[in-house]
Amino acid sequence: MQSTSEMNNENNQQNPLKKWVIILGALAGLFFLSTLYLGFLAKPVTNKEYIKVYDEKESLQTELNNLLAEHERIKAQYGDLSEQLSAKDSVIMANAAEIEKLINTQADYNKIKKQLARLQNISQEYVQEMDKLYQENQALKEENTQVKADLETERQNTANIQKSNEDLNAKLSNAAVYKAYNIHSAGYNVKNNGTEEITDKASRVERIKTSLILGENPLINAGPVNIYCRIAIPGSGKVLTEGSSDKYSFVHDGQRLQYSSKQTVDYNNSAKNVTLTWDIPSDDKAIKGKYIVQLFTDNQFLGESSFTLK
Repeated sequence: MQSTSEMNNENNQQNPLKKWVIILGALAGLFFLSTLYLGFLAKPVTNKEYIKVYDEKESLQTELNNLLAEHERIKAQYGDLSEQLSAKDSVIMANAAEIEKLINTQADYNKIKKQLARLQNISQEYVQEMDKLYQENQALKEENTQVKADLETERQNTANIQKSNEDLNAKLSNAAVYKAYNIHSAGYNVKNNGTEEITDKASRVERIKTSLILGENPLINAGPVNIYCRIAIPGSGKVLTEGSSDKYSFVHDGQRLQYSSKQTVDYNNSAKNVTLTWDIPSDDKAIKGKYIVQLFTDNQFLGESSFTLK
């Protein structure tokens, strides 16, 4: 009968690979457990990290996009003023491009966050400077508007003063004129003793006299004034005159007119009685009809009167 030790030695000799089978089985089990851990237990941890990184990237990108969108909105809102901060705008865009590059390369996100914070500060400074420019521009506009308003007010005041002066000068010019009152014309018969008698008989008329009062006017410079009398012959359109030369004429409104009689009055701003006389030549006679008598000075028309001879 075999002993126990002999039997074990025999079994070992009969199964030389048994030990290796056990070892390999153990290794296979270990590999299976490792695979199971990595495939089903470790993988969710890897997915979580991936999702976290992706979320951080999206968050940073969104933050950057919002900052750039707000920057563009501000530029559009302030219009042409943004051109004055073009250098600052270039700095903002350069920083944004660098941050974009860091996000895409999945760089250190703490570094990206710091740069984003720095970019936000630059953007805030940009807004503050833009607002300051806007306020200054508005102040300049208001100042210019006020200056223009003041200039317009001054111009209007000047125009009003000028208009008032013109009106005053016009009034003075209109007031500074000679005025004739009580103008009267008639035919006279001269008696042998030299006395005169008014008559409306053409056959008896030897003299035509026109009287007037040259009114008082302190606005006129004192001094000599010429008064001209024109007596129109009825139905002829001609004027009684001593001659047709310029010696017996004057100019009124650019037109040369013949006169019948003339008298120079020493005017001292007080009322003056003036009489102008036309003597009918001895070889001539007055004709019947209506006589129109006009009175002038060198600068103006004084008035007229009329009388009729039968």
